[in-house]
Amino acid sequence: MYDKADFIYIDKMTGVSRDRPELKRLLSDLCEGDIVVVKSVDRLSRSTLDLLEICEKIKSANAHLKILDLNIDLSSPIGECVLTILGAVAQMERTTLKERTKEGIAIAKSQGKYTGRKIGAIALNSPDSIERFKRLYRAGLSKSELAREFNVTRPTIYNWIKTLKRRRIIK
Repeated sequence: MYDKADFIYIDKMTGVSRDRPELKRLLSDLCEGDIVVVKSVDRLSRSTLDLLEICEKIKSANAHLKILDLNIDLSSPIGECVLTILGAVAQMERTTLKERTKEGIAIAKSQGKYTGRKIGAIALNSPDSIERFKRLYRAGLSKSELAREFNVTRPTIYNWIKTLKRRRIIK
Protein backbone atom coordinates (compact mmCIF):
# COMPACT_ATOMS: atom_id res chain seq x y z
CA MET A 1 0.00 0.00 0.00
CA TYR A 2 2.28 2.79 1.23
CA ASP A 3 5.68 1.12 1.36
CA LYS A 4 7.39 4.51 1.50
CA ALA A 5 5.88 5.41 4.86
CA ASP A 6 8.31 6.70 7.45
CA PHE A 7 6.11 5.60 10.36
CA ILE A 8 3.20 3.22 10.62
CA TYR A 9 0.73 3.49 13.49
CA ILE A 10 -1.58 0.52 13.99
CA ASP A 11 -4.30 0.49 16.62
CA LYS A 12 -5.88 -2.88 17.29
CA MET A 13 -8.88 -1.12 18.79
CA THR A 14 -12.17 0.01 17.32
CA GLY A 15 -12.56 3.43 15.74
CA VAL A 16 -15.37 4.05 18.23
CA SER A 17 -12.95 5.10 20.95
CA ARG A 18 -10.74 8.14 20.64
CA ASP A 19 -8.66 6.85 23.54
CA ARG A 20 -6.36 4.75 21.37
CA PRO A 21 -2.62 4.69 22.13
CA GLU A 22 -1.41 4.71 18.53
CA LEU A 23 -3.82 7.49 17.52
CA LYS A 24 -2.55 9.60 20.41
CA ARG A 25 1.04 8.87 19.41
CA LEU A 26 0.31 9.70 15.77
CA LEU A 27 -1.28 13.03 16.65
CA SER A 28 1.57 13.99 18.99
CA ASP A 29 4.23 13.00 16.42
CA LEU A 30 2.75 15.04 13.53
CA CYS A 31 5.07 17.43 11.74
CA GLU A 32 4.50 19.97 9.01
CA GLY A 33 4.12 18.33 5.62
CA ASP A 34 3.28 14.87 7.01
CA ILE A 35 0.61 12.86 5.25
CA VAL A 36 -1.64 10.73 7.41
CA VAL A 37 -3.01 7.82 5.40
CA VAL A 38 -5.98 5.74 6.58
CA LYS A 39 -7.96 3.05 4.78
CA SER A 40 -11.38 4.57 5.44
CA VAL A 41 -13.10 7.24 7.52
CA ASP A 42 -14.49 4.71 10.01
CA ARG A 43 -10.96 3.43 10.73
CA LEU A 44 -10.06 6.92 11.93
CA SER A 45 -13.23 7.50 13.93
CA ARG A 46 -16.89 6.51 14.16
CA SER A 47 -17.84 9.71 15.93
CA THR A 48 -18.41 12.79 13.82
CA LEU A 49 -17.19 15.09 16.60
CA ASP A 50 -14.03 13.03 17.19
CA LEU A 51 -13.39 12.81 13.45
CA LEU A 52 -13.59 16.57 13.04
CA GLU A 53 -11.32 17.14 16.07
CA ILE A 54 -8.76 14.64 14.75
CA CYS A 55 -8.85 16.30 11.32
CA GLU A 56 -8.41 19.71 12.94
CA LYS A 57 -5.31 18.47 14.81
CA ILE A 58 -3.87 17.15 11.56
CA LYS A 59 -4.67 20.44 9.81
CA SER A 60 -3.26 22.58 12.63
CA ALA A 61 0.03 20.67 12.38
CA ASN A 62 0.12 21.67 8.69
CA ALA A 63 -0.14 17.99 7.83
CA HIS A 64 -2.52 16.33 5.37
CA LEU A 65 -5.02 13.51 5.56
CA LYS A 66 -5.46 10.93 2.79
CA ILE A 67 -8.29 8.43 3.03
CA LEU A 68 -7.64 5.60 0.60
CA ASP A 69 -11.23 4.72 -0.25
CA LEU A 70 -12.04 8.38 -1.04
CA ASN A 71 -10.77 10.22 -4.04
CA ILE A 72 -11.42 13.78 -2.90
CA ASP A 73 -9.33 16.72 -1.84
CA LEU A 74 -9.85 16.92 1.92
CA SER A 75 -8.24 20.35 2.09
CA SER A 76 -11.05 21.98 0.10
CA PRO A 77 -14.36 23.14 1.62
CA ILE A 78 -16.22 20.51 -0.43
CA GLY A 79 -13.80 17.83 0.76
CA GLU A 80 -14.34 18.86 4.38
CA CYS A 81 -18.12 18.75 3.85
CA VAL A 82 -17.96 15.25 2.34
CA LEU A 83 -15.71 14.11 5.20
CA THR A 84 -18.20 15.43 7.76
CA ILE A 85 -21.06 13.64 6.03
CA LEU A 86 -19.10 10.38 5.87
CA GLY A 87 -18.22 10.75 9.55
CA ALA A 88 -21.91 11.14 10.36
CA VAL A 89 -22.71 8.04 8.30
CA ALA A 90 -20.05 6.02 10.15
CA GLN A 91 -21.49 7.18 13.47
CA MET A 92 -25.02 6.28 12.32
CA GLU A 93 -23.84 2.81 11.22
CA ARG A 94 -22.34 2.21 14.65
CA THR A 95 -25.53 3.33 16.43
CA THR A 96 -27.73 1.23 14.13
CA LEU A 97 -25.53 -1.83 14.68
CA LYS A 98 -25.77 -1.44 18.46
CA GLU A 99 -29.57 -1.08 18.27
CA ARG A 100 -29.94 -4.14 16.05
CA THR A 101 -27.72 -6.18 18.34
CA LYS A 102 -29.82 -5.22 21.37
CA GLU A 103 -33.02 -6.06 19.49
CA GLY A 104 -31.64 -9.41 18.35
CA ILE A 105 -30.57 -10.32 21.88
CA ALA A 106 -33.98 -9.32 23.27
CA ILE A 107 -35.76 -11.50 20.69
CA ALA A 108 -33.42 -14.44 21.32
CA LYS A 109 -33.91 -14.08 25.09
CA SER A 110 -37.70 -14.05 24.70
CA GLN A 111 -37.43 -17.29 22.72
CA GLY A 112 -35.10 -18.84 25.30
CA LYS A 113 -32.25 -19.06 22.78
CA TYR A 114 -29.92 -16.59 24.47
CA THR A 115 -28.81 -16.90 28.03
CA GLY A 116 -26.01 -14.37 27.91
CA ARG A 117 -22.32 -14.73 28.26
CA LYS A 118 -21.09 -17.52 30.48
CA ILE A 119 -19.96 -16.02 33.78
CA GLY A 120 -16.25 -16.72 33.56
CA ALA A 121 -16.70 -20.45 34.17
CA ILE A 122 -16.92 -19.01 37.62
CA ALA A 123 -14.75 -21.40 39.49
CA LEU A 124 -15.75 -19.35 42.49
CA ASN A 125 -19.06 -21.16 42.96
CA SER A 126 -17.84 -23.36 45.76
CA PRO A 127 -16.74 -22.11 49.20
CA ASP A 128 -13.39 -23.89 48.74
CA SER A 129 -12.59 -22.01 45.53
CA ILE A 130 -13.65 -18.68 47.05
CA GLU A 131 -11.37 -19.30 50.04
CA ARG A 132 -8.49 -20.26 47.75
CA PHE A 133 -9.04 -17.13 45.66
CA LYS A 134 -9.20 -14.92 48.77
CA ARG A 135 -5.97 -16.45 50.12
CA LEU A 136 -4.07 -15.95 46.84
CA TYR A 137 -5.50 -12.46 46.32
CA ARG A 138 -4.48 -11.39 49.84
CA ALA A 139 -1.03 -12.94 49.28
CA GLY A 140 -0.57 -10.33 46.57
CA LEU A 141 -0.57 -12.45 43.42
CA SER A 142 -0.85 -10.30 40.31
CA LYS A 143 -3.95 -10.40 38.13
CA SER A 144 -1.96 -12.38 35.53
CA GLU A 145 -0.81 -14.90 38.14
CA LEU A 146 -4.37 -15.29 39.41
CA ALA A 147 -5.62 -15.78 35.85
CA ARG A 148 -3.06 -18.54 35.25
CA GLU A 149 -3.83 -20.15 38.61
CA PHE A 150 -7.59 -20.31 37.90
CA ASN A 151 -7.19 -20.89 34.14
CA VAL A 152 -9.25 -17.81 33.16
CA THR A 153 -8.53 -14.48 31.48
CA ARG A 154 -7.38 -11.34 33.32
CA PRO A 155 -10.68 -9.57 32.60
CA THR A 156 -12.43 -12.46 34.36
CA ILE A 157 -10.16 -11.92 37.37
CA TYR A 158 -11.09 -8.22 37.41
CA ASN A 159 -14.77 -9.19 37.28
CA TRP A 160 -14.33 -11.66 40.14
CA ILE A 161 -12.58 -9.04 42.26
CA LYS A 162 -15.31 -6.51 41.52
CA THR A 163 -18.03 -9.06 42.38
CA LEU A 164 -16.32 -10.22 45.56
CA LYS A 165 -15.78 -6.63 46.69
CA ARG A 166 -19.41 -5.82 46.00
CA ARG A 167 -20.41 -8.85 48.09
CA ARG A 168 -17.94 -7.68 50.77
CA ILE A 169 -16.08 -10.95 50.64
CA ILE A 170 -12.76 -9.18 49.98
CA LYS A 171 -11.59 -5.63 50.46
